[in-house]
Amino acid sequence: MFAMASVTPNPGKMEARKEVRLHRADEERIRAAAAATGLQEADFIRQAALSRAQEVEQRMSLSILPFEAFEAFRVAVEAPGEVVTGLTRAAQASKGLLKDAD
Repeated sequence: MFAMASVTPNPGKMEARKEVRLHRADEERIRAAAAATGLQEADFIRQAALSRAQEVEQRMSLSILPFEAFEAFRVAVEAPGEVVTGLTRAAQASKGLLKDAD
């Protein structure tokens, strides 16, 4: 048997359903891979989807800035703001010009 990266599904009753359309060759490939791992096809597909979701979530939470650039960014974000002359007046004048720009 082959080992798959472990992804813990949520416990409890599974109530949501997804329907997937596949090319016949993809279906056969998934069936063979599921059999090779000892999983039912639905479990294999669910684990693969959860693994990919976990990978995307991890990428979204990581910074890819080099340390020095991130440090400069952090300092800029944490610095006190500046009053920009005329910006408040311009914001008030533009109110209502853009849809949903509250």
